[in-house]
Amino acid sequence: MSASVNANMSFDSMWADVRRIYRDRLDKRPWYASSLTEADVQRWTAQAGVPRAILYDEIAMRLARGFHASELDFTFCDAVINDLFARVIMPAHEPAPDLFWQVYLAFDAGEFYRSNKRHENPIEVYTRPLIAKIVDHANR
Repeated sequence: MSASVNANMSFDSMWADVRRIYRDRLDKRPWYASSLTEADVQRWTAQAGVPRAILYDEIAMRLARGFHASELDFTFCDAVINDLFARVIMPAHEPAPDLFWQVYLAFDAGEFYRSNKRHENPIEVYTRPLIAKIVDHANR
């Protein structure tokens, strides 16, 4: 089996883990409690045989594509990307890769209302167009 096929199978397994981890926890956890652990990230990188940066980008792109296709909701995507960001910024780890950073910022933009624009839904006005641009660029 080739390394890329093995990585893809591992990414599918990782994605199943992410979905399982968040399925039952989003409504039950405090807003500040992370569901993703360092052990999860280490396990997934070892299984896929890839650096952390590739794993971060893989998760970010799956979130972006799922949200863009309306298969994943904002709450799920935002929770995963924020929890993963906590793993990225831990001391002694690689800096956030560009794709991951773009997806993180896109979901971050939907987290709050702008001062005089409370009538605007920040998810629809900011996050959706940014995610669409990321996905469109990745599909080229």
